Amino acid sequence: MCSKANYEFYKSHNICVSCGQEDAEKNHTLCLCCMMKNRERSMEYHKKHREELKEKYRKRDKIRYDNLKKQGICTCCGKRHTKYNKIYCEHCSARKNAQHRAKYLLNIYASKTMAEIRV
Repeated sequence: MCSKANYEFYKSHNICVSCGQEDAEKNHTLCLCCMMKNRERSMEYHKKHREELKEKYRKRDKIRYDNLKKQGICTCCGKRHTKYNKIYCEHCSARKNAQHRAKYLLNIYASKTMAEIRV
């Protein structure tokens, strides 16, 4: 990929913008070979810089969480407003409660016999 003009030409003619020799995959700008190489490079980078990236994402997520909490917006979905100074909206709260309930019941049924379980 040399210039913006070449990139636009390859993209408009459905040619891989990286190697310029293969046909690009449907709804993509890269051929399959270049996509695989790009994926391998990306995975290698993430393996090498795992701890740095985790710290970076942790800081970013903490800032997002604090901003949403100050604005009174659900910290889970980031879409709906919360009520009564909570951190989740009613929809996310109900979904989380259902997940916790299912996990709890799964643990109860796995650890006890049917005679010990009271519903």
